[in-house]
Amino acid sequence: RTGAATHHGTVTGLDRLSPTTVALTIEIPDRAELSFLPGQYVNIAIPGTSEERSYSFSNGPDDEALTFLVKLTPGGVMSSWLTDRARVGDDISFTGPHGSFFLRESDSPLLLLAGGTGLAPILSILRALDAAGSTRPMHLVYGATTDDDVVELETIVRLAASLPNLRWDYCVADPDTRAPNQGYVTSL
Repeated sequence: RTGAATHHGTVTGLDRLSPTTVALTIEIPDRAELSFLPGQYVNIAIPGTSEERSYSFSNGPDDEALTFLVKLTPGGVMSSWLTDRARVGDDISFTGPHGSFFLRESDSPLLLLAGGTGLAPILSILRALDAAGSTRPMHLVYGATTDDDVVELETIVRLAASLPNLRWDYCVADPDTRAPNQGYVTSL
């Protein structure tokens, strides 16, 4: 593994998935030298500041582009950069990969619980299982605070169509939700 190596790259995507979430895409020239386990994260240096923030990969380990889900927080350093200054083509750097939350080799059933942008490492895990043609039994429960926080449902639908043993559902805590399930992941 690459340990805490520093990687330099370019912002190639800034996609507003919802009023509260941005998908950040980064491409790096040394992609072949960056290996990570699905579920791991990196520390991204926020351009123009001395700050960094941690984000889990949402892409699979073999995908060329690196993607991250970022929850926009009013006044947040990363949020302010993303909404006010970030542009496709910007230089960006990060260190990593880090973390011991990652997919283990097994045929055992998987229960995957994700909340909000915490869906990112779960998407990375599902993409890796899909790429491997896994038939492992999997159940994903995805929860969000509000309807605005629900993202990547189309991606989950695509993965579920490709992974024969993936069952999934989602819920939203806000009582005014339009989602099929109101409440918390524990209720599902």
